Amino acid sequence: IDAESRRPVLGAGRGGLSGAAIKPVALRAVYDVTQALPGIPVIGTGGISTGRDAVEMMMAGASAVGVGTATFREPRASLRILDELLAWCAGHGVARVSDLTGSLETR
Repeated sequence: IDAESRRPVLGAGRGGLSGAAIKPVALRAVYDVTQALPGIPVIGTGGISTGRDAVEMMMAGASAVGVGTATFREPRASLRILDELLAWCAGHGVARVSDLTGSLETR
């Protein structure tokens, strides 16, 4: 909101949900889409700010992840997240990052 004009700054007239707050919604959306459309690559975005967030998004079914809001605070966030993702994989015996995709166990 522009306090001087008392008018919305965003085109839609209101803000959206982003950053950490959207992560649970994004995880569910990625899971639902990849279950409905198996074999179609999905890029998971929304709330990715750590390597563990990336791991979780890939387990939900994402073939890759996108980093948005985290880069506003930390322009090199993507590089840090990649390092954390690779470290998580190494520490958990995951040979290839792609092995995470869709590995969520729901039973």
